[in-house]
Amino acid sequence: MTEYHQFEFTLTTLAPVHIGEGKTITTKEFLYEEGEERGYYYFPDMPTLYNQVCKIGFQKQFEQYLLGKGERDLRGFFKDHQIKENQFGGYRVKETGYESKDKGKLNNIDAFIKDTYGNPYIPGSSLKGALRTILVNRHFHTDTDNVKRGASKNGINEIFNEIRVSDSEPIPFERLLICQKWDVNAKKGIPNPLPVFREALTPFTRVKFTITTTTARAHYLISGLEDMAKQFYESNYYPRFLKVFPSKFLQPNYRAPLYLGAGSGLWSKVDHQHVDITSIRRHTPGKMKMKLNGALKLTKSRKVSFRRKGSVERHELITNDENLYEMGKCGFRIKEV
Repeated sequence: MTEYHQFEFTLTTLAPVHIGEGKTITTKEFLYEEGEERGYYYFPDMPTLYNQVCKIGFQKQFEQYLLGKGERDLRGFFKDHQIKENQFGGYRVKETGYESKDKGKLNNIDAFIKDTYGNPYIPGSSLKGALRTILVNRHFHTDTDNVKRGASKNGINEIFNEIRVSDSEPIPFERLLICQKWDVNAKKGIPNPLPVFREALTPFTRVKFTITTTTARAHYLISGLEDMAKQFYESNYYPRFLKVFPSKFLQPNYRAPLYLGAGSGLWSKVDHQHVDITSIRRHTPGKMKMKLNGALKLTKSRKVSFRRKGSVERHELITNDENLYEMGKCGFRIKEV
């Protein structure tokens, strides 16, 4: 029987969050601009840039530049051909100062997903995947009653068809940053930077979604989502994975915890009871092979603090002095409307 209920879901990023779209921005497609205090990474609209370059007679040279294997970046091309850095559309991302040791010099960047109008957003499918992880681990994990009610793989899929998650509204470009991937090995506890760079949402970005349930059982699940998210963190994610890492790298929870997007790590995405770690290790190339339960995934950004409602005291999102955040960490609240 169809039974519609609607919920307002408010996501707050507690760390940089990257939702990818499979697109890489090469070093030939962006440039760094100096600023008074902090600079900007400028991502021109490439079709607009191409048309402008063609108009001033450098079509052949620009095509050779794009297709060539040279190390010149976009600024180098402009300088070589005396092209003024006019407005070529696109957007700018303000630097944090923690992108890399070499100011303004990055490798290719994994792009944040954009809608058909070119604006950043979070697809409902991405959020739904994170919610599924929580529910699979806390509601469908060992409950024999759930199995009797059809909580097989097909049964779970059927229930999730009764939960509809909207895409978010467009997110302002001002809420984007560029961040680098850092890993912490459980044995050594020392953060190591990796040559992976991502567009991500800044810490303490608020994003709203609408969740619609179409049956009584789906309504029951979503109504208990906050409690199950806390249970997943306390009974699954922390004891199974986080507890072996230095506490200074673990962020305090804010509202109900949730990990979202690329780079947040295996254990934030899998069914803890049925994951086959041996198989994962067997099918992973030697240098990338998972050791123990894997590395803690971190990234760097500027420190952010906030005030809780009714309090004058400010709270820091991170407790370490190295500006390291847990990649993809968020908090959420949900209310029926």
